[in-house]
This record gives sequence, C-alpha cells and structure tokens, in this order.
Amino acid sequence: MKNVVEIEKMDHMGNGIGFIDGKTIFVSKSIPGDTVIFDIVKETNSFVKAKPKKFVSRNHEALSAFCPYYYQCGGCHLQNMIYEDTLNYKVDRVKNILNRAGIDEDIEVISNDNPKNYRNKIELKIKDSLIGFYEEGTHDIIEIDNCRITKECINNFLPDLKNMNIRNGEVTIRCNYNDELLVSIKTDDNINLNKEDYPDKKVAGIILNDKCIYGDNKFIDIINNTFFEVTYDAFFQVNPFINSKLFEIIKDNVKGKNVLDLYCGVGTLSIVASQNAKKVYGIEIIPNAVVNALKNAKMNKCDNVDFILGKVEDKINLIKDEIDTVIIDPPRKGLDQKTINKILEIKPSNIIYISCETQKLSEDLKSLNTNYDVKKIYILDMFSYTYHCESVCVLERR
Repeated sequence: MKNVVEIEKMDHMGNGIGFIDGKTIFVSKSIPGDTVIFDIVKETNSFVKAKPKKFVSRNHEALSAFCPYYYQCGGCHLQNMIYEDTLNYKVDRVKNILNRAGIDEDIEVISNDNPKNYRNKIELKIKDSLIGFYEEGTHDIIEIDNCRITKECINNFLPDLKNMNIRNGEVTIRCNYNDELLVSIKTDDNINLNKEDYPDKKVAGIILNDKCIYGDNKFIDIINNTFFEVTYDAFFQVNPFINSKLFEIIKDNVKGKNVLDLYCGVGTLSIVASQNAKKVYGIEIIPNAVVNALKNAKMNKCDNVDFILGKVEDKINLIKDEIDTVIIDPPRKGLDQKTINKILEIKPSNIIYISCETQKLSEDLKSLNTNYDVKKIYILDMFSYTYHCESVCVLERR
C-alpha cells in the first residue's frame, strides 16, 4: 500500500479519515483537504491508524500549530484548525453521536474567551528525569518546558519542578484565581525542596504521596463571586471562564424546591443551585471533596445544602424528600444501571446532565428517554483545541 492519502473527513477522535483500496486510513493531526504521507501505527484488514510523516499539500485554511510539541504530544488534537472551525467540528461531533440516541435538538455553543493558556491544572509524567506528556499512542515521554494551553503561572513553576530531581513519577499542578499553586507529587524518589523560592512563586502547598510537606493541601478559588475551597485531590473544572458559564446554565435551569446533585465534588453546582432552591443534597465519594463542600457551603452562607459521603449508587436511597431537579455530573464512565433506575424511580421533573464523554452521555440519555425528553443542549468549549467538550443536556419528564 502506498503511504499517501487525501483526507476527506474527520472522526470523533479528531483524526482525519481517508481511503486507500477500500481500507479506511485514520491519520492524526490532519484535516479534510490535506494530502498526507503517513507512518503506520497499527494496521488491520479493514483500517490503518497512522500519524503524519509529511504533508504533500494542506487544506488552504490549515494553521501552523502554536505548540512546538503538537505533532508528538497526545494532548491536543485540533491546533491545525481555526478556532471557530474547532467549534463547528465539536457541534457536528455531538450531533452525530446524540442522533444515534434519537436526539435532534438545536445546540447552543459557549465558546472559550481565551482558548490558549486557559487550563488551571496540568498532569505531568516523569520518566528517567524527563518531564512532560506521553507521546501520542505510546508511553514515551515528550519533554516540555511550556504547555501552551495551560496557565502561565503553572508553566513558570516547571523549572522548579526540574530542580526537585525527581527521576520517575507523576506530578499534578493546579492553580487558582490568584495564581497560587498546589503541587501534588507521586514518586518513590527522595526529592529536593528549595523552600526559600516557593513564596515568590505563590506555592500554596506541596503534597508528596498524599502527605503535605510544604504549606497546605488546599487553596481557595473564586468563580462568579462564589468562594470554593479546593483540596489537591478534589475535582474542580479545569477552565475557570467556561466553569463560570456552566454555573449560569445551572442557575437558569434549576426548577422546583428540592435538588439532588450527584457526583457533587467540592459542592460547586450544589451551591449554585441552592440560590434557586429550598433544599439541595449533594453526594460525593471523595472524602476531601466532601470536607471542602461543607466548608464551601459555610463560606458562601448556604444553610440549605447537605452533603453525603459515599458512592452515588449506594447513598441515593438516603434521600427521602421529593426531588424536583437532579443534577448529574458523573465521571467518564457515566451512570451505572442502579443509579439510572433510582433516578427513574424518584421521578424528578427536571434533569440537568453534564458530561465530558459524549458517547456515554448518549447511552445514558437513551436509558432515560423512556420517561424524559431532551429540551436543551449546550456545548461548552471547556477543553479548547482538543476533540473533547463539555455537554449539558436539560431533560423534562413527560
């Protein structure tokens, strides 16, 4: 097979698609209109997974990636596209996936006000003292000194991370509204701490193997004038601007007196919902997140919110009030059947389902549509220049 193909369309993972002798060729980092010489990554009888070796010609609107690691790194997928085109791609992607579940509603798109340097969290791999991300499709490290979609205060700490002399491990760095940093390290190595440098870098805390060794294991973040304590291991959305827009969507679509917030994390959506509800219950499995949530409710003077620690599928039965609105923001695996059955059993009039995994969202909506209709769909560009997006579906009981 001649390893050159013209890209005709794109798949749901941000890859370009072309065809040679009846075989489908998936080429990463390519878009329709490109003609690509490719290297084969994987080949079967029906398809080839490939990466570009050289572009014979480019789509006339193709861009040069703003990140020097783009063609090696597995993080971003769409830096070769105009930003507005990435949004159009995501709309088509979500529509195609949801159509399989019989859902065909108009989609409102919330774009990112700054699609570069927007992430407040970075997860780095360290192997043989190299710090970076995995190369696409491998466990080989692409060493980086700057991530172009991550906030600069995090990038500015990378030289300090190198000075810690970690040979192998993983590091998560997150920041807040004030550019303060929480650094969580997982390693078996003895690390070097230059503590005198950290106050100048606004390092709020350093956590080594779940033990705080400098500062604190949490900090305060602010979204839409609401205060949130966030511990190093608690879930918090990675895009502050889009997170603020998500809050507005929640506030606009909560109905009724009683709200149940499933997978509530540090209580962000529970607290937002409490502004329009009489009572809110939040359920979360991570202990530190529930501690954060309780403090967050107190900081924001929300006395109508209760938080429950445990698995959603186990604790949902503890709620005895009649629930009017259920907010669902599950992990990527979506809902288990037990939880779906319980939601159908408690019969809320309104469901707000938030998902970063559209395929699983589609499957769960198909299970819920025996009793519910999708009335609104939002796409929030939470993860700019990747194929991922945050989808919000508002459902009403028939």
